[in-house]
Amino acid sequence: MNLIIKLLKLRITKIFLSLLMIAFLASLYFCRNWYFFQYHKCIGFYYVHKGDKAYKAAKYQKAIDYYRLALRNYPGHSRASCNLGNIYVSFENYYEAVNAYENALKYSPNFMVCRMDLGIILSEKMANYDKAIQEYGRVVNANPFTINIPFIFNNKETTSINKGLAYYNMGLAYRGKAVYMGDKSSTSVKYLKKARESYINAKKYLKNDFDNTYNLALTNHLLGDYNSAGSEYCKAINIKPDSYEAHYNFALLLRSMNKNEEALSELEKTTMLLDYYGNDNKNKYVFGIINEIKRRILNEGKYEYLKEREDLTSLKSNDITYYHGKVLASKQKAFKMNNLLKCTYSNQFEEME
Repeated sequence: MNLIIKLLKLRITKIFLSLLMIAFLASLYFCRNWYFFQYHKCIGFYYVHKGDKAYKAAKYQKAIDYYRLALRNYPGHSRASCNLGNIYVSFENYYEAVNAYENALKYSPNFMVCRMDLGIILSEKMANYDKAIQEYGRVVNANPFTINIPFIFNNKETTSINKGLAYYNMGLAYRGKAVYMGDKSSTSVKYLKKARESYINAKKYLKNDFDNTYNLALTNHLLGDYNSAGSEYCKAINIKPDSYEAHYNFALLLRSMNKNEEALSELEKTTMLLDYYGNDNKNKYVFGIINEIKRRILNEGKYEYLKEREDLTSLKSNDITYYHGKVLASKQKAFKMNNLLKCTYSNQFEEME
């Protein structure tokens, strides 16, 4: 009896294995495309792995070759396409970069970092502002699935930052369009207003961001909204006191508002920072504007003001140092130059609002 049961089990096992083999062979015949796809997908992942290693090792030509092989076998590997685009950007091959980014987005439309990279290249390198704005708009309007698992994974903050960066870059693109349209034209003003709106939207997501605040100030300045521009310049300077561009443009604004004493102070901060960073050519130009402002102050009869005030241009590069992210006086380590560089006129603009 036991022998019969064993023989029966053996027969059933053989039948089952035979049926399984027949099913497998049938699937090979009827679904051979699927097997080919999986085979090439595995090869693609292998070359992506090789490409990633070459990319991290800064062996960019090898990385390009591996990523191309990977995409030839598996075109849908979006990260490989996006990395390939980044490498093309480093080689300044922007047309190939755009093709690579667009290929990545064809298979992964919600790959927002890649879409942002595409927008930046379209706007800043190819002056294709309209298409760039469309890409930024897709990032802003995206509603990706967010997960917040405390201490483990949280993509909510990253999604918020991406939206802020998209609005910020959209502002740059609109300002680029405004410059392209010409100074003071009605179309230029329209695009500058759109740029301002984009920067204001970016502020909701990018808290205390220097670049966004500074560009908002600059856009208000170009629009002739001096009060708002002054307020934003002050905020930008207080975020990053050692930015000579912010001090310089703020000084030009103050000069336009006939606030000559404040303009002189900001220009002297500018020269101090330019001297520290070794930018002599710009410094000579700024000194010319300083002399003009001093003549204005003299014409106002404020000779004693010029005589008694502290001249920041006397602080040369050997008098200051950069230590732990702060500009400090070399002879007085305890004295933080950042306090001297910060904007102290914000209340003037707040009162005007």
